[in-house]
Amino acid sequence: MPQPQVGPGLATWQEGRCCPGRPVLPARGTEPLGSAGQASCPTWTNELDAEASMAVISLLFLAVMYVVHHPLLVSDRMDLDTLARSRQLEKRMSEEMRQLEMEFEERKRASEQKQKAESLWRGDTSSEQLVLGKKDMGWPFQAEGQEGPLGWLLGNLWNAGLFCLFLIFELLRQNMQHEPAFDSSSEEEEEEVRVVPVTSYNWLTDFPSQEALDSFYKRHIQNAIRDLPCTCEFVESFVDDLLEACRVLSRREAHPQLEDCLGIGAAFEKWGTLHETQKFDILVPIVPPQGVMFVLEMRDPALGRRCGSVLVESECVCKREKLLGDVLCLVHHHRDHSSPLGKCNSSIKAALCTGSHLDVCKTVQWFRKLVGNAWALVAHKYDFQLSLPPSTTSCELRLDYRSGRSLSIHLVLGVQREDTLVYLVSQAPDQGQLTSVDWPESFAACEHLFLKLVGRFAPENSCHLKCLQIIVSVRDLRSLPRGAPHPILTSYHFKTALMHLLLRTPLTDWQHDMLSQRLQDILWFLGRGLQQRSLHHFLIGNSFLPSTIPIPKVFRNAEPVNLFQHLVLNPMAHSQAVGEFHNLLTQVKALPCGPVAGAH
Repeated sequence: MPQPQVGPGLATWQEGRCCPGRPVLPARGTEPLGSAGQASCPTWTNELDAEASMAVISLLFLAVMYVVHHPLLVSDRMDLDTLARSRQLEKRMSEEMRQLEMEFEERKRASEQKQKAESLWRGDTSSEQLVLGKKDMGWPFQAEGQEGPLGWLLGNLWNAGLFCLFLIFELLRQNMQHEPAFDSSSEEEEEEVRVVPVTSYNWLTDFPSQEALDSFYKRHIQNAIRDLPCTCEFVESFVDDLLEACRVLSRREAHPQLEDCLGIGAAFEKWGTLHETQKFDILVPIVPPQGVMFVLEMRDPALGRRCGSVLVESECVCKREKLLGDVLCLVHHHRDHSSPLGKCNSSIKAALCTGSHLDVCKTVQWFRKLVGNAWALVAHKYDFQLSLPPSTTSCELRLDYRSGRSLSIHLVLGVQREDTLVYLVSQAPDQGQLTSVDWPESFAACEHLFLKLVGRFAPENSCHLKCLQIIVSVRDLRSLPRGAPHPILTSYHFKTALMHLLLRTPLTDWQHDMLSQRLQDILWFLGRGLQQRSLHHFLIGNSFLPSTIPIPKVFRNAEPVNLFQHLVLNPMAHSQAVGEFHNLLTQVKALPCGPVAGAH
């Protein structure tokens, strides 16, 4: 069959379309200017396009793999949620990469088949090409005089060099990483704390095993708190009995009414240790009597501590006045002060207020006197002696048994904020910054409810409270020298770290056999907070907080509160906190090797 001839016009069009501005390279064994030479131009261009696509895919693959395997170069401050998202992204990118490779192979095969069809149609394919594939099936970027794998390797030398540079950079980057440490420099005021990156636990490499932690828990904690649940139950029942007697006595007076008590703190949250078995905190809510209302005036948190004052005002009882007629609304009858409600309002302001605001000291002294009188009514039921150590800001009860055992109970008065479990309380850690009408804000009841809900839905024999008990016990077993400054890291900081992790990790991950891993998570979380000098309050500005926890609405949309803000302002305090954390790590790591250093 005769070969189709390519005319001059068609040859010129092919030359300009395939390789504009460039001469057509003749194929070996053919004439420089012929139909075969012109027909080889589309094949050569398609090979260039395919190899260029291969190079682009290689570069994209290297870039994607580098970002996936080195996300910390973008930001070293990654939380657990970001880490989980990065792993999901890595999996998704791997799947997309496989799809791209399959699509590329399909396109390459289709391009080769198309080239074969065009060559057969033009009739320029010899039997040697079909058998050996030296032209349309040749190696990429095959130069004249270079055939087979050697030619391909030399042609892709730049790609191999790029890959070698990537490996060299990776090795240098790993060698430049330093072992993280928590140390401080006395020569500089701004100490920088170096913490290991998020995805590494190098500073916890020799962490105690599950067996070592279980052994420590049984030896130092389990025996000490064996009777703690029964003791907590007795304390609450005794305070309820005492408050019932107080209500009987307060009926004769127009003073605040006492509501049912609520146990708060470590002992009632079931993470108490040896030190918490001797002291118990009880919250006693108070409400105004009939005809009086408490108006809470909150102080701006930016001015200092979170606190407020309690304004005492007369309550409008116009509805009851119209329905029953047994009272007179003092809000709308200012001149009549002879009614019982008018005497009640005047009595509270005279006895318990400074101006029109409820005074903390006066209210506590009134409550202490009421408790002392109530004890005389119920003392015959108990076989211990009750005493009230002198105090102006708290009501402390001391129970002394004949066996020599003693219990300390702190009764804290609280005024409820709206319909929530946030209270303004009569006791504060630092009374020096507060006036007598300032009532500090307490979130103890909310945190108690959260841990109670976690205990209800967590796996049986969950390890979340054991982690906190081990940390607090190790810290308390270390004896402090005389004159040592007050510790910066408190049990509340460790508790806050635990509650944050309980929200960020599934409760199924807190099974007993994962005690060691979860303990490392808590220490890592607090260590990262020290590095960043940032530990957010659990309830304020926490978008993860369940709606079942009753807090004021303004808390959910508020800016997070930094519990380590004083470490930002005070480098010396930050240095002390870093030292305390370093000592704690040393103590925890020493658990498998023997008794805790500095233990009593």
